[in-house]
Amino acid sequence: MSRPTEILERSKVVLLDFDGPVCAVFGGLSDHDVAVELRALFPRGLPERVEDSRDPFDVLEYATQFPDLAAQVEQRFRELEVRAVSLAPPTPGTAEVLKSLQDRDVRVVIVSNNSETAVRAYLHASRLESFTNGVSARVSAEVAQLKPSPFLLHQAMRAQGVEAADCVMIGDSTTDIEAAHAAGTDVIAYANKPGKRDRLSPFNPTAIIEHMAELIGDAPPSH
Repeated sequence: MSRPTEILERSKVVLLDFDGPVCAVFGGLSDHDVAVELRALFPRGLPERVEDSRDPFDVLEYATQFPDLAAQVEQRFRELEVRAVSLAPPTPGTAEVLKSLQDRDVRVVIVSNNSETAVRAYLHASRLESFTNGVSARVSAEVAQLKPSPFLLHQAMRAQGVEAADCVMIGDSTTDIEAAHAAGTDVIAYANKPGKRDRLSPFNPTAIIEHMAELIGDAPPSH
C-alpha cells in the first residue's frame, strides 16, 4: 500500500467523506431514532428488512418505490440530519488536517450521502467552511446517485475542473472505496473502529489510516 502522505502530495483535490472523517453524524441523535421517525411517515406496514433496519438510508431507499412519498421522506430525513449534526461530535484531528491541506493549496470537497443542507450546517457551525472548496452531497431522493455510485465524485471533479488522477477519496466505508474505484481515483480508507481495517482491506483501498492525523504525519502510522 502507498503511504497516505505520499498520496496527498500528488493530489490537487481531496474528496472527503463527511460521516466519519469529519464528524459522527449520528453520535448524538442516533441513526436508529431517525429511522423510526422516517418509518412513521408510511401509511401501511413495511417489509421486515425495512421495519427492523436502524439505517435511515434503508428507509429512504424503500420510499423511492412511492414517488409521492419519497420526497416527503427525504425532506424529513434532511431535517433530522440537520438536528443530528448539531449534536455530532467532531472527528479528532480533522480540523488540523483541513488547515494543513489549505496551507498546501490542496482543495477539499465534501462528498457525502448525507444531505447538502446538513453538511453545510455543520461546516458553518464548526467554522470549517473556509477550509473547504465545495460540497457534493444528497439533494433529492435519487438514491441511485449516492455512493457506491461515482456520481457525487464525478460531480465534485467537474466543479473543480480536475481529472480523477488529480484526486483522492478519503472515506470510512466500503461504499466510499467502491465509489472511488468506479470514479478512477485513489482512495484512503479510514478504519476508525475496531475490526474495520479487516473489513475494508479486501476492497483494496490505496492506503488505510486509523487516525485522521496520519494524513499530516502527526499520529503513529497504522499497521
